[in-house]
Amino acid sequence: MNRLFAITLLAAIPFAASAESPAAATAALPELPRGVSSFGAVTVGDYLYAYGGHAGKAHTYSSDTTSGDFHRLNLLKPEKWEKLDGGVAVQGTALVAHGDKIYRVGGLQPMNKKEEKTDIRSLASVSVYDTKAGKWAEAEPLPEARSSHDAIVVGDTLFVFGGWQLNGSSAAGKSVWLNHGLSLDLSKTGAKWEIVKQPFQRRALTMAAFDGKVCVIGGLGEKSTDAGINIYDPKSATWSTGPAIPGDKMNAFSPSAATLDGKLYLTPKDGKVYRMTEKKDAWETVGEFKQGRFVARMVGHGKNLIVVAGASPAGMLASLEAIVPATVGKVSAPATAEKVQ
Repeated sequence: MNRLFAITLLAAIPFAASAESPAAATAALPELPRGVSSFGAVTVGDYLYAYGGHAGKAHTYSSDTTSGDFHRLNLLKPEKWEKLDGGVAVQGTALVAHGDKIYRVGGLQPMNKKEEKTDIRSLASVSVYDTKAGKWAEAEPLPEARSSHDAIVVGDTLFVFGGWQLNGSSAAGKSVWLNHGLSLDLSKTGAKWEIVKQPFQRRALTMAAFDGKVCVIGGLGEKSTDAGINIYDPKSATWSTGPAIPGDKMNAFSPSAATLDGKLYLTPKDGKVYRMTEKKDAWETVGEFKQGRFVARMVGHGKNLIVVAGASPAGMLASLEAIVPATVGKVSAPATAEKVQ
């Protein structure tokens, strides 16, 4: 990759964006070594990190389809993904950053081979990766195993909301929908997880830190998708609601969210990029990725929003796309819940 390519990517001049048009696409980024969904991704400085995920067909789970791969991409010179020391194979996990450290929180792990009966179990493990030392260490585990959740850091506090607990294929292995969240003060050595009440029971949701608060967006309940947004204020320990997810009903299933320049963005299954309005009462369309995807991850870097891997009707994706959101968007109609078939 030449110097001009890298400068063009990170300068991210919106050559097609306007008040009336979607955001401009930037140059292509290198694909992950293999297509995955239900994985963790986060940026630390100018590096994008990705860990784990589901690499098989939808709804087909085994130790053969679960990844323990850990890679990073230098966004200043995005030529090739660098393989790092990984560890446990896991999907349905969350990856968050605090300073120079990355936390991998919970997830699920199939115990069966592909020819065996499915036996999936959630994990309570939490690991921390020092990006400077390049080493993993074990951190304070979750009080209970959890997967299909999400996590985010606000200030020095790590928050975890949503998800369920899968307990294997035995008669006693009934799944449990979790009715509370958790918080951990990362600034205190030896801190323990604390329970945070949550006014919902959902999984396959996404989270973002926005305006000093925790936004919990969309997800799947026991009977339907949920296009709602719950917002937790750590200072007052209170919940409020935000504008419902726009577009098709299934946009609520495992969308991706990120913040960029103090604004909150969302991309769901339809591939459009939505931004919460200044009044925080609606979403406006500010761009569209070429490939709609879900159970993916989106991050912000420079002026770009970058969506990573995920699932599509064609299967698991390894591709990345980067766009610059339009300055002015068009307000979008909200989605509604859809009954699970």
